[in-house]
Amino acid sequence: MKVRAFRPEDAQAALDLRVAAFSTSMHVEFDDTDIYAPDDHRLVAVDGDRIVGHLAAWPFGQTFGGRVVPMGGVSGVAVAPDQRGRGVGSALLAAGLDLMADRGLVVSTLYPSTPAPYRAWGWEVAGEHVRRTLATRELLELPPPADDVSTRPFELDDLDTVLALHNSITSTEAGGLEASRRWVRRLLTPDAEEPELTFVAIRDEQVVGLLLATKVDGTAATDGFGLRVLHLYGADRDAELALWSIVAANHSVASMTTFNSQPADPLLLALPRTLAEHSPSSHAWMNRLVDAPAAIAARGWPDLTATVDLDIVDPRRPSNDGAWVLEVDAGTGQLTRPAEHTTAPGSDAGRGQAAVGAARLDMGALSSMYTGFAAPRMLARAGRLTGCDDETLDDLTAVFSGPAPFMRDYF
Repeated sequence: MKVRAFRPEDAQAALDLRVAAFSTSMHVEFDDTDIYAPDDHRLVAVDGDRIVGHLAAWPFGQTFGGRVVPMGGVSGVAVAPDQRGRGVGSALLAAGLDLMADRGLVVSTLYPSTPAPYRAWGWEVAGEHVRRTLATRELLELPPPADDVSTRPFELDDLDTVLALHNSITSTEAGGLEASRRWVRRLLTPDAEEPELTFVAIRDEQVVGLLLATKVDGTAATDGFGLRVLHLYGADRDAELALWSIVAANHSVASMTTFNSQPADPLLLALPRTLAEHSPSSHAWMNRLVDAPAAIAARGWPDLTATVDLDIVDPRRPSNDGAWVLEVDAGTGQLTRPAEHTTAPGSDAGRGQAAVGAARLDMGALSSMYTGFAAPRMLARAGRLTGCDDETLDDLTAVFSGPAPFMRDYF
């Protein structure tokens, strides 16, 4: 078994793996109009002539500390059922990290179907994707939008404006996804098997908002259907109110609506009698630093000065492993090897001597702290951050503090 770059002729076999792993079907005929991650960001595992594994890394960005960091969005990780437990997944993840490093994707984020294999390779829970559910009729209590906002169905010519609007919003959100045109194009491609409501909000002939919702099976209490709002965002409150009014108009047939939500969602502040419930299908996402020095340099930082000695444990990526000095100064950060570190990292015997009092932590713990999800003292209580005193914990808390990271997008 070996891992190699994806080739166009691999498309049907790779699709079969993904369909078998993530849907109730076992086979879907490949259509060359299908849109997926770019071919040069995909890998397959092969055993002889047979494709037994697949991995993709979407070229995205993700906002940390107010700056967009190049991010590889790992998806479509699938292994043939009879090959699971034989190291195929590990081989794909190892090659995937190399691919992302080569493409300049300095951090990686994914939604795990199971966390254990990703945690073993250095990913850790680092943010939330929140879904909430409410009775659709409750949306009738929202105030009407201003008269200068109208709505109409989405058209393909709106794509670039929708992408720019999406990224302008998510770049202000901790953990927000900077999407690619290819990904948004795929998202907005109609699926005949899942009826969609896709509308834009318009002001002065300009697109100022997007609604993408899908009909889902109704509950036992109704013969109608439910709504799953995949995307609803606008340039301002009135743009979003105009789009929510479309959802509300379905209240007589769609009893319940589930929507992607912010942890502190403005919709909840606008509904006088509603506390929308978290959906059981809410997801945590995991993050990993692919290139630790480049990831530290790419992120935004508080306007303060701090220096912390780190001892990073990352046997999966020897270039990240060992003694480092984290320096934050007036909104910039850098991770450099200490002057006395002369031994090549990569093993406990040759990883170099960290400074006395250095904060020792594994790559997963560092990644979770990097996004702002895990507080340093929480990591210390969990045994994932050791060897540092209260002053060091205070410094780490100060430099990594920020809003709770979340992602409104699911990939």
